[in-house]
Amino acid sequence: MTTGSRQRRIARTYLALSALDYFADFMLSVTALLLLQERGFGSAAIFAMIAAVWITEAVFEIPTGVIADMIGRRASVLLSLLLRAVGTGALFFSSRVEVAVAGMLLAAVGLTFWSGALEAWAVDESGAPGTGQLDRLFSLSRIAENAGLVSGTFAGAALGSVSLALPQLAAGLICVAGLGLAGLWMTEDRSAVAADQAGRLGARLWASTREVASGARHTLRGDRILVALIGVSAVLLALRGIPGVQWTVFFERSAGAGLFVVAVMRSASSLLEIPVLAWVLRRQHSGDHLRRRIIIVAAWSGAGCLTVAALAPSPAVSVLAYIAYSLALGVTMPGVRAAINERLTSRHRATALSVAALVNALMCGVGLVVVGARVNDLASVAHTWPIAAAGIVLAGGVMGALSGRARGTPAVPDLPGATPPAITPPAIVVAPGTAGRSASTVAEASHAASR
Repeated sequence: MTTGSRQRRIARTYLALSALDYFADFMLSVTALLLLQERGFGSAAIFAMIAAVWITEAVFEIPTGVIADMIGRRASVLLSLLLRAVGTGALFFSSRVEVAVAGMLLAAVGLTFWSGALEAWAVDESGAPGTGQLDRLFSLSRIAENAGLVSGTFAGAALGSVSLALPQLAAGLICVAGLGLAGLWMTEDRSAVAADQAGRLGARLWASTREVASGARHTLRGDRILVALIGVSAVLLALRGIPGVQWTVFFERSAGAGLFVVAVMRSASSLLEIPVLAWVLRRQHSGDHLRRRIIIVAAWSGAGCLTVAALAPSPAVSVLAYIAYSLALGVTMPGVRAAINERLTSRHRATALSVAALVNALMCGVGLVVVGARVNDLASVAHTWPIAAAGIVLAGGVMGALSGRARGTPAVPDLPGATPPAITPPAIVVAPGTAGRSASTVAEASHAASR
Protein backbone atom coordinates (compact mmCIF):
# COMPACT_ATOMS: atom_id res chain seq x y z
CA MET A 1 0.00 0.00 0.00
CA THR A 2 1.41 3.38 -1.00
CA THR A 3 1.86 6.18 1.52
CA GLY A 4 -0.90 8.23 -0.11
CA SER A 5 -3.46 5.40 -0.09
CA ARG A 6 -2.57 4.55 3.50
CA GLN A 7 -3.09 8.15 4.61
CA ARG A 8 -6.43 8.27 2.79
CA ARG A 9 -7.55 5.07 4.53
CA ILE A 10 -6.50 6.43 7.92
CA ALA A 11 -8.30 9.72 7.23
CA ARG A 12 -11.51 7.89 6.23
CA THR A 13 -11.37 5.79 9.39
CA TYR A 14 -10.72 8.85 11.56
CA LEU A 15 -13.60 10.81 10.02
CA ALA A 16 -16.03 7.90 10.20
CA LEU A 17 -15.27 7.21 13.86
CA SER A 18 -15.44 10.92 14.71
CA ALA A 19 -18.89 11.21 13.15
CA LEU A 20 -20.07 8.02 14.85
CA ASP A 21 -18.73 9.22 18.20
CA TYR A 22 -20.68 12.48 18.05
CA PHE A 23 -23.78 10.77 16.66
CA ALA A 24 -23.90 8.35 19.61
CA ASP A 25 -23.31 11.04 22.24
CA PHE A 26 -25.72 13.62 20.91
CA MET A 27 -28.53 11.11 20.55
CA LEU A 28 -28.89 11.61 24.30
CA SER A 29 -28.58 15.40 24.41
CA VAL A 30 -32.33 16.08 24.40
CA THR A 31 -33.56 13.10 26.41
CA ALA A 32 -30.97 12.32 29.11
CA LEU A 33 -32.29 14.68 31.79
CA LEU A 34 -35.92 13.87 31.04
CA LEU A 35 -35.16 10.17 31.40
CA LEU A 36 -33.43 10.76 34.73
CA GLN A 37 -36.51 12.59 35.96
CA GLU A 38 -38.71 9.75 34.74
CA ARG A 39 -36.51 7.29 36.66
CA GLY A 40 -37.02 9.21 39.90
CA PHE A 41 -34.01 11.55 40.07
CA GLY A 42 -34.76 14.82 41.82
CA SER A 43 -33.29 18.17 40.79
CA ALA A 44 -30.49 18.08 43.38
CA ALA A 45 -29.62 14.50 42.40
CA ILE A 46 -29.40 15.44 38.72
CA PHE A 47 -27.10 18.37 39.44
CA ALA A 48 -24.98 16.11 41.66
CA MET A 49 -24.90 13.42 38.98
CA ILE A 50 -23.62 15.80 36.33
CA ALA A 51 -21.11 17.23 38.81
CA ALA A 52 -19.85 13.69 39.44
CA VAL A 53 -19.37 13.26 35.69
CA TRP A 54 -17.17 16.38 35.51
CA ILE A 55 -15.12 15.24 38.49
CA THR A 56 -14.77 11.74 37.02
CA GLU A 57 -13.37 13.31 33.85
CA ALA A 58 -10.85 15.28 35.89
CA VAL A 59 -9.69 12.21 37.82
CA PHE A 60 -9.35 9.84 34.85
CA GLU A 61 -8.16 12.14 32.05
CA ILE A 62 -4.41 11.85 32.68
CA PRO A 63 -4.28 8.14 33.69
CA THR A 64 -6.25 7.08 30.61
CA GLY A 65 -3.96 9.16 28.39
CA VAL A 66 -0.93 7.36 29.80
CA ILE A 67 -2.67 4.01 29.34
CA ALA A 68 -3.46 4.84 25.70
CA ASP A 69 0.20 5.62 25.04
CA MET A 70 1.33 2.36 26.63
CA ILE A 71 -1.24 -0.22 25.50
CA GLY A 72 -1.94 1.45 22.15
CA ARG A 73 -4.40 4.04 20.87
CA ARG A 74 -6.43 1.40 19.02
CA ALA A 75 -6.87 -0.61 22.22
CA SER A 76 -7.86 2.56 24.08
CA VAL A 77 -10.52 3.41 21.47
CA LEU A 78 -11.92 -0.13 21.60
CA LEU A 79 -12.02 -0.06 25.40
CA SER A 80 -13.77 3.32 25.30
CA LEU A 81 -16.50 2.04 23.00
CA LEU A 82 -17.00 -1.08 25.12
CA LEU A 83 -17.35 0.89 28.36
CA ARG A 84 -19.72 3.39 26.77
CA ALA A 85 -21.88 0.63 25.27
CA VAL A 86 -22.26 -0.99 28.68
CA GLY A 87 -22.75 2.32 30.46
CA THR A 88 -25.44 3.73 28.18
CA GLY A 89 -27.21 0.38 28.06
CA ALA A 90 -27.37 0.20 31.86
CA LEU A 91 -29.87 3.06 32.09
CA PHE A 92 -32.11 1.49 29.45
CA PHE A 93 -32.24 -1.97 30.99
CA SER A 94 -32.59 -0.99 34.63
CA SER A 95 -34.87 1.39 36.51
CA ARG A 96 -32.79 1.15 39.71
CA VAL A 97 -31.11 4.42 40.61
CA GLU A 98 -27.80 2.90 41.66
CA VAL A 99 -27.47 0.98 38.37
CA ALA A 100 -28.24 4.16 36.41
CA VAL A 101 -25.57 6.08 38.34
CA ALA A 102 -23.00 3.33 37.79
CA GLY A 103 -23.82 3.24 34.08
CA MET A 104 -23.41 6.98 33.63
CA LEU A 105 -20.10 7.07 35.46
CA LEU A 106 -18.87 4.07 33.45
CA ALA A 107 -19.73 5.92 30.24
CA ALA A 108 -17.84 8.97 31.54
CA VAL A 109 -14.75 6.87 32.21
CA GLY A 110 -15.12 5.37 28.73
CA LEU A 111 -15.01 8.79 27.12
CA THR A 112 -11.73 9.63 28.85
CA PHE A 113 -10.20 6.59 27.11
CA TRP A 114 -11.40 8.06 23.79
CA SER A 115 -10.23 11.61 24.51
CA GLY A 116 -7.05 12.22 22.53
CA ALA A 117 -6.50 8.56 21.61
CA LEU A 118 -8.23 8.60 18.22
CA GLU A 119 -6.62 11.90 17.23
CA ALA A 120 -3.17 10.68 18.30
CA TRP A 121 -3.69 7.48 16.31
CA ALA A 122 -4.65 9.39 13.15
CA VAL A 123 -1.63 11.70 13.34
CA ASP A 124 0.95 9.04 14.23
CA GLU A 125 -0.28 6.42 11.78
CA SER A 126 -0.22 8.95 8.94
CA GLY A 127 3.56 9.02 9.24
CA ALA A 128 4.87 12.48 8.47
CA PRO A 129 1.94 14.51 7.10
CA GLY A 130 2.93 17.32 4.78
CA THR A 131 2.32 21.01 5.36
CA GLY A 132 -1.38 21.75 5.56
CA GLN A 133 -2.47 18.11 5.66
CA LEU A 134 -3.26 18.15 9.36
CA ASP A 135 -5.18 21.39 9.00
CA ARG A 136 -7.26 19.77 6.29
CA LEU A 137 -7.74 16.59 8.32
CA PHE A 138 -8.93 18.45 11.40
CA SER A 139 -11.17 20.74 9.36
CA LEU A 140 -12.79 17.69 7.79
CA SER A 141 -13.11 16.06 11.21
CA ARG A 142 -14.94 19.13 12.52
CA ILE A 143 -17.36 18.85 9.62
CA ALA A 144 -17.84 15.14 10.35
CA GLU A 145 -18.39 15.88 14.04
CA ASN A 146 -20.98 18.55 13.26
CA ALA A 147 -22.75 16.16 10.91
CA GLY A 148 -22.83 13.56 13.68
CA LEU A 149 -24.01 16.16 16.19
CA VAL A 150 -26.95 17.37 14.11
CA SER A 151 -28.08 13.97 12.84
CA GLY A 152 -27.65 12.37 16.25
CA THR A 153 -29.61 15.12 17.97
CA PHE A 154 -32.59 14.70 15.65
CA ALA A 155 -32.40 10.90 15.71
CA GLY A 156 -32.46 11.03 19.51
CA ALA A 157 -35.46 13.36 19.46
CA ALA A 158 -37.33 11.04 17.10
CA LEU A 159 -36.63 7.96 19.22
CA GLY A 160 -37.31 9.88 22.44
CA SER A 161 -40.76 10.82 21.18
CA VAL A 162 -41.57 7.09 21.29
CA SER A 163 -39.73 6.31 24.53
CA LEU A 164 -37.21 8.36 26.48
CA ALA A 165 -35.15 5.22 27.03
CA LEU A 166 -34.81 4.28 23.35
CA PRO A 167 -31.97 6.73 22.61
CA GLN A 168 -29.95 5.08 25.40
CA LEU A 169 -30.33 1.69 23.77
CA ALA A 170 -29.59 3.07 20.32
CA ALA A 171 -26.46 4.86 21.53
CA GLY A 172 -25.21 1.64 23.10
CA LEU A 173 -25.81 -0.26 19.86
CA ILE A 174 -23.96 2.42 17.89
CA CYS A 175 -20.98 2.01 20.22
CA VAL A 176 -21.11 -1.74 19.56
CA ALA A 177 -21.11 -1.03 15.81
CA GLY A 178 -18.16 1.31 16.40
CA LEU A 179 -16.33 -1.56 18.09
CA GLY A 180 -16.60 -3.60 14.90
CA LEU A 181 -15.64 -0.67 12.68
CA ALA A 182 -12.60 0.27 14.78
CA GLY A 183 -11.56 -3.36 15.13
CA LEU A 184 -11.59 -3.86 11.36
CA TRP A 185 -10.33 -0.49 10.11
CA MET A 186 -7.87 0.67 12.77
CA THR A 187 -4.37 -0.75 12.44
CA GLU A 188 -1.46 0.36 14.55
CA ASP A 189 2.30 0.09 14.23
CA ARG A 190 3.64 -0.44 17.76
CA SER A 191 7.21 -1.19 16.72
CA ALA A 192 8.31 2.33 17.60
CA VAL A 193 7.15 1.95 21.19
CA ALA A 194 10.02 1.40 23.59
CA ALA A 195 10.20 -2.19 24.77
CA ASP A 196 10.96 -1.16 28.34
CA GLN A 197 7.47 0.36 28.68
CA ALA A 198 6.06 -3.08 29.37
CA GLY A 199 5.21 -3.57 33.01
CA ARG A 200 5.93 0.05 33.95
CA LEU A 201 2.38 1.43 33.93
CA GLY A 202 2.50 2.38 37.61
CA ALA A 203 5.78 4.25 37.16
CA ARG A 204 4.44 6.13 34.14
CA LEU A 205 1.24 7.09 35.96
CA TRP A 206 3.25 8.40 38.92
CA ALA A 207 5.57 10.33 36.62
CA SER A 208 2.59 11.89 34.80
CA THR A 209 1.00 12.89 38.11
CA ARG A 210 4.24 14.58 39.11
CA GLU A 211 4.34 16.34 35.74
CA VAL A 212 0.90 17.80 36.37
CA ALA A 213 1.92 18.81 39.88
CA SER A 214 5.00 20.49 38.40
CA GLY A 215 2.83 22.26 35.87
CA ALA A 216 0.54 23.42 38.64
CA ARG A 217 3.47 24.72 40.65
CA HIS A 218 4.78 26.73 37.72
CA THR A 219 1.29 27.95 36.92
CA LEU A 220 0.31 29.00 40.42
CA ARG A 221 3.62 30.51 41.54
CA GLY A 222 5.06 31.89 38.35
CA ASP A 223 2.43 33.95 36.57
CA ARG A 224 -0.41 35.71 38.36
CA ILE A 225 -2.06 36.76 35.12
CA LEU A 226 -2.11 33.14 33.94
CA VAL A 227 -3.57 32.01 37.26
CA ALA A 228 -6.28 34.63 36.89
CA LEU A 229 -6.98 33.62 33.28
CA ILE A 230 -7.38 29.97 34.24
CA GLY A 231 -9.56 30.84 37.23
CA VAL A 232 -11.85 33.20 35.32
CA SER A 233 -12.21 30.80 32.40
CA ALA A 234 -13.23 28.10 34.89
CA VAL A 235 -15.81 30.48 36.37
CA LEU A 236 -17.20 31.15 32.89
CA LEU A 237 -17.52 27.43 32.23
CA ALA A 238 -19.16 26.81 35.61
CA LEU A 239 -21.71 29.58 34.99
CA ARG A 240 -22.39 28.11 31.57
CA GLY A 241 -23.13 24.82 33.25
CA ILE A 242 -26.07 26.14 35.27
CA PRO A 243 -28.41 26.84 32.32
CA GLY A 244 -26.80 23.88 30.57
CA VAL A 245 -28.38 21.54 33.11
CA GLN A 246 -31.82 23.15 33.07
CA TRP A 247 -32.50 24.06 29.46
CA THR A 248 -33.80 20.68 28.25
CA VAL A 249 -36.48 20.38 30.94
CA PHE A 250 -37.37 24.08 30.88
CA PHE A 251 -37.98 24.28 27.14
CA GLU A 252 -39.61 20.87 26.85
CA ARG A 253 -42.23 22.08 29.31
CA SER A 254 -42.55 25.73 28.30
CA ALA A 255 -42.44 25.36 24.51
CA GLY A 256 -44.91 22.50 24.52
CA ALA A 257 -43.77 21.40 21.07
CA GLY A 258 -41.96 18.27 22.13
CA LEU A 259 -38.40 17.14 21.73
CA PHE A 260 -37.92 18.42 18.19
CA VAL A 261 -37.93 22.03 19.41
CA VAL A 262 -35.15 21.09 21.82
CA ALA A 263 -33.30 19.33 19.01
CA VAL A 264 -33.51 22.41 16.80
CA MET A 265 -32.18 24.55 19.65
CA ARG A 266 -29.25 22.22 20.29
CA SER A 267 -28.30 22.05 16.62
CA ALA A 268 -28.96 25.66 15.59
CA SER A 269 -26.35 27.29 17.80
CA SER A 270 -23.65 24.86 16.63
CA LEU A 271 -24.47 25.47 12.97
CA LEU A 272 -24.66 29.24 13.36
CA GLU A 273 -21.36 29.31 15.23
CA ILE A 274 -19.45 28.16 12.14
CA PRO A 275 -20.10 31.23 9.91
CA VAL A 276 -19.83 33.59 12.88
CA LEU A 277 -16.39 32.26 13.80
CA ALA A 278 -15.37 32.44 10.13
CA TRP A 279 -16.41 36.11 10.10
CA VAL A 280 -14.44 36.75 13.28
CA LEU A 281 -11.42 34.93 11.89
CA ARG A 282 -11.31 37.17 8.83
CA ARG A 283 -11.12 40.21 11.10
CA GLN A 284 -8.54 38.96 13.55
CA HIS A 285 -5.78 40.67 11.56
CA SER A 286 -7.27 44.12 12.04
CA GLY A 287 -5.66 44.63 15.45
CA ASP A 288 -4.59 43.04 18.71
CA HIS A 289 -7.46 44.61 20.61
CA LEU A 290 -10.17 42.74 18.69
CA ARG A 291 -9.95 39.67 20.92
CA ARG A 292 -10.74 41.74 24.01
CA ARG A 293 -13.76 43.29 22.31
CA ILE A 294 -15.02 39.94 21.05
CA ILE A 295 -14.84 38.33 24.50
CA ILE A 296 -16.53 41.22 26.28
CA VAL A 297 -19.22 41.91 23.67
CA ALA A 298 -20.01 38.22 23.17
CA ALA A 299 -20.13 37.47 26.92
CA TRP A 300 -22.29 40.48 27.73
CA SER A 301 -24.59 39.87 24.76
CA GLY A 302 -24.92 36.23 25.77
CA ALA A 303 -25.76 37.21 29.35
CA GLY A 304 -28.49 39.52 28.10
CA CYS A 305 -29.94 36.81 25.87
CA LEU A 306 -29.90 34.33 28.76
CA THR A 307 -31.86 36.77 30.92
CA VAL A 308 -34.40 37.25 28.13
CA ALA A 309 -34.68 33.48 27.71
CA ALA A 310 -35.49 33.11 31.41
CA LEU A 311 -38.03 35.94 31.66
CA ALA A 312 -39.65 36.17 28.20
CA PRO A 313 -43.39 35.40 28.31
CA SER A 314 -43.32 33.96 24.78
CA PRO A 315 -41.78 30.48 24.32
CA ALA A 316 -40.71 31.41 20.77
CA VAL A 317 -38.79 34.45 22.00
CA SER A 318 -37.26 32.39 24.79
CA VAL A 319 -36.07 29.71 22.35
CA LEU A 320 -34.48 32.28 20.03
CA ALA A 321 -32.84 34.06 22.96
CA TYR A 322 -31.33 30.83 24.25
CA ILE A 323 -29.94 29.97 20.82
CA ALA A 324 -28.35 33.43 20.70
CA TYR A 325 -26.93 32.93 24.20
CA SER A 326 -25.35 29.57 23.27
CA LEU A 327 -23.90 31.09 20.12
CA ALA A 328 -22.45 34.10 21.94
CA LEU A 329 -20.79 32.04 24.68
CA GLY A 330 -19.32 29.72 22.06
CA VAL A 331 -17.76 32.69 20.26
CA THR A 332 -15.86 33.68 23.42
CA MET A 333 -14.06 30.34 23.75
CA PRO A 334 -11.35 30.67 21.03
CA GLY A 335 -10.18 33.99 22.49
CA VAL A 336 -10.15 32.57 26.01
CA ARG A 337 -8.06 29.59 24.93
CA ALA A 338 -5.69 31.78 22.92
CA ALA A 339 -5.17 34.14 25.87
CA ILE A 340 -4.22 31.23 28.14
CA ASN A 341 -1.88 29.72 25.56
CA GLU A 342 -0.04 32.99 25.08
CA ARG A 343 1.00 32.98 28.74
CA LEU A 344 2.51 29.49 28.47
CA THR A 345 5.97 28.34 27.43
CA SER A 346 6.62 25.29 25.31
CA ARG A 347 8.24 23.37 28.13
CA HIS A 348 5.17 23.44 30.36
CA ARG A 349 2.35 23.89 27.85
CA ALA A 350 0.86 20.38 28.01
CA THR A 351 1.01 20.08 31.79
CA ALA A 352 -0.34 23.58 32.33
CA LEU A 353 -3.22 22.90 29.94
CA SER A 354 -3.91 19.69 31.86
CA VAL A 355 -4.03 21.77 35.03
CA ALA A 356 -6.48 24.15 33.34
CA ALA A 357 -8.67 21.23 32.30
CA LEU A 358 -8.66 19.84 35.85
CA VAL A 359 -9.55 23.25 37.30
CA ASN A 360 -12.39 23.61 34.80
CA ALA A 361 -13.81 20.20 35.58
CA LEU A 362 -13.55 20.61 39.35
CA MET A 363 -15.02 24.13 39.25
CA CYS A 364 -17.96 22.89 37.19
CA GLY A 365 -18.49 19.92 39.48
CA VAL A 366 -18.44 21.88 42.73
CA GLY A 367 -20.52 24.70 41.24
CA LEU A 368 -23.24 22.34 40.07
CA VAL A 369 -23.43 20.67 43.48
CA VAL A 370 -23.90 24.07 45.17
CA VAL A 371 -26.55 25.23 42.69
CA GLY A 372 -28.32 21.87 42.68
CA ALA A 373 -28.81 22.03 46.44
CA ARG A 374 -30.88 25.20 45.96
CA VAL A 375 -32.93 24.20 42.90
CA ASN A 376 -36.22 22.45 43.61
CA ASP A 377 -37.45 22.27 40.02
CA LEU A 378 -35.29 22.10 36.91
CA ALA A 379 -37.93 24.05 34.98
CA SER A 380 -37.71 27.02 37.39
CA VAL A 381 -35.07 29.25 35.83
CA ALA A 382 -36.33 32.74 36.70
CA HIS A 383 -33.72 33.07 39.45
CA THR A 384 -30.84 30.82 38.41
CA TRP A 385 -30.42 32.06 34.84
CA PRO A 386 -30.37 35.81 35.65
CA ILE A 387 -27.85 35.10 38.44
CA ALA A 388 -25.71 33.11 36.00
CA ALA A 389 -26.05 35.98 33.50
CA ALA A 390 -24.82 38.49 36.08
CA GLY A 391 -21.81 36.28 36.78
CA ILE A 392 -21.09 35.95 33.06
CA VAL A 393 -21.11 39.75 32.71
CA LEU A 394 -18.56 40.07 35.50
CA ALA A 395 -16.39 37.14 34.41
CA GLY A 396 -16.53 38.20 30.75
CA GLY A 397 -15.38 41.71 31.61
CA VAL A 398 -12.50 40.43 33.71
CA MET A 399 -11.51 37.89 31.04
CA GLY A 400 -11.57 40.58 28.38
CA ALA A 401 -9.34 42.84 30.47
CA LEU A 402 -6.93 39.99 31.23
CA SER A 403 -6.79 38.85 27.61
CA GLY A 404 -5.35 42.23 26.68
CA ARG A 405 -2.44 41.55 29.06
CA ALA A 406 -1.86 38.00 27.82
CA ARG A 407 0.44 39.00 25.00
CA GLY A 408 4.11 39.31 25.82
CA THR A 409 6.60 37.37 27.87
CA PRO A 410 5.29 34.87 30.44
CA ALA A 411 6.60 35.17 33.98
CA VAL A 412 8.06 31.64 33.92
CA PRO A 413 11.00 31.03 31.54
CA ASP A 414 11.37 27.81 29.59
CA LEU A 415 14.51 26.76 31.45
CA PRO A 416 15.57 27.53 35.03
CA GLY A 417 17.80 30.58 35.06
CA ALA A 418 17.36 31.23 31.36
CA THR A 419 16.24 34.49 29.86
CA PRO A 420 12.66 34.13 28.68
CA PRO A 421 12.54 34.12 24.88
CA ALA A 422 10.33 36.38 22.86
CA ILE A 423 6.93 34.74 22.55
CA THR A 424 5.25 34.37 19.21
CA PRO A 425 1.50 33.78 19.61
CA PRO A 426 1.13 30.01 19.20
CA ALA A 427 -1.60 28.02 17.60
CA ILE A 428 -4.54 27.41 19.87
CA VAL A 429 -4.12 24.19 21.82
CA VAL A 430 -7.17 22.45 23.17
CA ALA A 431 -6.93 21.47 26.80
CA PRO A 432 -7.63 17.78 27.46
CA GLY A 433 -11.26 17.12 28.14
CA THR A 434 -12.48 20.53 26.94
CA ALA A 435 -12.49 20.04 23.21
CA GLY A 436 -16.10 20.72 22.19
CA ARG A 437 -18.20 18.47 24.37
CA SER A 438 -18.53 17.19 27.89
CA ALA A 439 -17.20 14.02 29.41
CA SER A 440 -20.35 11.97 29.24
CA THR A 441 -23.67 11.52 27.58
CA VAL A 442 -25.54 13.04 30.50
CA ALA A 443 -23.19 15.99 30.72
CA GLU A 444 -24.00 16.79 27.09
CA ALA A 445 -27.12 18.40 28.48
CA SER A 446 -24.91 20.69 30.57
CA HIS A 447 -22.05 21.14 28.15
CA ALA A 448 -20.01 24.13 29.11
CA ALA A 449 -16.96 23.86 26.93
CA SER A 450 -16.59 22.88 23.73
CA ARG A 451 -15.18 19.56 22.08
